[in-house]
Amino acid sequence: MPLLNQKNLEIALQRLRAQKTYSNFLEQYPTDAHSASFILNLAFIDGNIESRKVADFGAGNGIFSVGSAMLGAATVYSVEIDPALISILRENSSGFGITIINASVADFKDRVDTVVMNPPFGSVKRGADFKFMEKAVEVSNFIYSLHNSKSREFVRNFYESAGEIFRMVEMQIRVARIYPHHRHDYDTIDSTLFCVKVSR
Repeated sequence: MPLLNQKNLEIALQRLRAQKTYSNFLEQYPTDAHSASFILNLAFIDGNIESRKVADFGAGNGIFSVGSAMLGAATVYSVEIDPALISILRENSSGFGITIINASVADFKDRVDTVVMNPPFGSVKRGADFKFMEKAVEVSNFIYSLHNSKSREFVRNFYESAGEIFRMVEMQIRVARIYPHHRHDYDTIDSTLFCVKVSR
């Protein structure tokens, strides 16, 4: 059994190399180490990480992928569409046996036990979050999915139609100034984590 507690996991994830440029069109926002370790710890306690097959959709720098591997996942798929991030993903994933897939989540075909993701919020490109949600329901048994709280009811309705939402957690995600329209060095986004058991 992994010896990492949530705090040690957070410290380890803080050491990962971060990307320096972000695509507003792809709605790229990094998941901070505190939030990532909290989400992964929940999934671990639920029995949905250790010895499981896990997919990280919209992996970015691989924070969920590496965290899952550290917590003992049997297999980790790190799916990221942006080719500019693949070298960072490879660097952060080195030594963990993570399978990196440079493709759209829509093209992912493997069956997994668990999907962990911080998908696009759909505020720039309407419906961008939906294809992540749809694919997660198609290929997994359990989903840990972080969304902007403004879309809470839409997301809730979708996941309730696909299975059981067994936990919803209100969170504040800390985001640094990464786009020209950001006015502050750091800001927070009111977010909701949906923990879902998919009906089969």
